[in-house]
Amino acid sequence: MLNSGEILLLKLIRGNAGEFNFYTLDRAARRNEWRDLNDGYLLGAFYSLIDRKYVLAKKTEDKIEPHYWITDTGARALQEATESKP
Repeated sequence: MLNSGEILLLKLIRGNAGEFNFYTLDRAARRNEWRDLNDGYLLGAFYSLIDRKYVLAKKTEDKIEPHYWITDTGARALQEATESKP
């Protein structure tokens, strides 16, 4: 089950596939109403998505930081989570 912060992160990654590194994702999440004031929580939620294989981190030669894509598993989890919300 995804919480609201994880849903936000997955939506941002899906909408910007391969464009975000962690720093740009963090800024985008905070601009889009990330509600948890504990800075470490965003990092924890993000790495939880990677551990569950909802997000793929890929480093390319032309980028210093890895960039992120939503996986098929992540897309299904996001769809299920958004469909079940009233």
